[in-house]
Amino acid sequence: MLSADSPPRFKLYYWPIPFRGCFVSYLFAYRDVPLLVESGFETNADLKNRPPDEQDVPYMGPPMLHDLESGRALSQMPAIVLYVAPGLDLMPSDPFEVASCMKVLMDCNDVLMEICRYNGSSMWTRDEWKSFRSTRLPRWMRIFEESLQRGFIGQAAPSFADIGVYALFGNMTRCLPQVEPDLRQHAPGIHALCRKIGAEPSLARYVAQQEQEYGKLYCGGQIEQSIRKMLELDAKAGSPG
Repeated sequence: MLSADSPPRFKLYYWPIPFRGCFVSYLFAYRDVPLLVESGFETNADLKNRPPDEQDVPYMGPPMLHDLESGRALSQMPAIVLYVAPGLDLMPSDPFEVASCMKVLMDCNDVLMEICRYNGSSMWTRDEWKSFRSTRLPRWMRIFEESLQRGFIGQAAPSFADIGVYALFGNMTRCLPQVEPDLRQHAPGIHALCRKIGAEPSLARYVAQQEQEYGKLYCGGQIEQSIRKMLELDAKAGSPG
């Protein structure tokens, strides 16, 4: 089991924003276990743009994790989480509970893909954003709320899925506070769970350090500008979406 006194075993490569990388880094921060992080834009761009046969693991983009002990590497956020969670005591023992937690984490990944328009492949139009914020995002929030009610998350012993939900909605409402009333309305239990997870001192310190470094930067690039523009227009209209 990894501990706060252990030398760093893993190195995470991700852009200089929390967005998807924080689903990994928050696990370590929650347990107060050291993690090396390479967030340099040029370094990450160089690694991801190399030919697949020259990469430590063939991948399209970060996050990417190096196991410094074994020399192995992994990409894809859910795969990385699945690999490191047991050593952080954030993995359930029952196979169905593991699968249920992974289902929640994959839901988180889907929400990220939707809000950033599939990694910024297109920008938000007003009509599409209105539909997303008034219909699809509330449904996602209710799905997470029901997952909480059914015990997939929120148990006495936290799992990687609990930290994942915080990485999704805790980070979203921190960086885009206009969305917090939506979460309170459609998923009050998830809102409370995020506050509980985020209150863990070691994680709270880490998030504060990230905010000092990145400010309220969310997903970065033109797509973040598009999201913020939509939220600004929502505020001017006086209603969400």
